[in-house]
Order: sequence, then C-alpha cells, then structure tokens
Amino acid sequence: MMRYQSKGVLLAVAIVGCVAARGANAAEEPGLGTIVPEGEMTMFCQNAAVARFEVQPDAITTDPPVRREGKLLVLGTVDTEDSDQDVGFDCRFEENGSYLGIIGAPAE
Repeated sequence: MMRYQSKGVLLAVAIVGCVAARGANAAEEPGLGTIVPEGEMTMFCQNAAVARFEVQPDAITTDPPVRREGKLLVLGTVDTEDSDQDVGFDCRFEENGSYLGIIGAPAE
C-alpha cells in the first residue's frame, strides 16, 4: 500500500491515474487503498474530487472527517456548472485511514 506523503505527490498520482483510467476504461478510482492520516483526509478528499469531477479546487468544499458505521467520512460538495445547486458526495476511509473512494457523485 502507498502512504500519503504530500499534496503535490497526491495530485500528480491522481492526475496520472485518471489519464490511465480513461485510456484503459479502468473501474478503479485513483488513490484507492492509500493510507491517509486523519488530519490530511480533507485535503486528500478535495484533490480526489477535483480529479474525479474535473473541476477546479475552488469548486469543491469539504468538511473534517466524521465517524459513521465504522468508517471515516469526509462530506463534501461540488459546485457544478450544470446546476444552480451544489451536489453532495462523501469520501470514505477505513478506520486505519485506507481510502475507499467517493460515493454520491453528481450525475454524469
């Protein structure tokens, strides 16, 4: 497993992963399984959402992690150009910080 080191490295990994996923039509989201310290989950989630929804960072809002049903969730919203309202999503992490992915994505 990979360990989250810095924002720049994460963003580069997420971008490369997205490009590779598009080319191969892979179902796996970039960064899955990455161990993220709880204090860095909000920024990790924002970067993952930027890559997933193809928006600028200022279009993503995230809250600090909360514990629910044995998982850590970072609740967020994405301001899409297609809608007047923000659309909610969650970044999910295991208790050990392992990134599970984004749920509740905007309609594509």
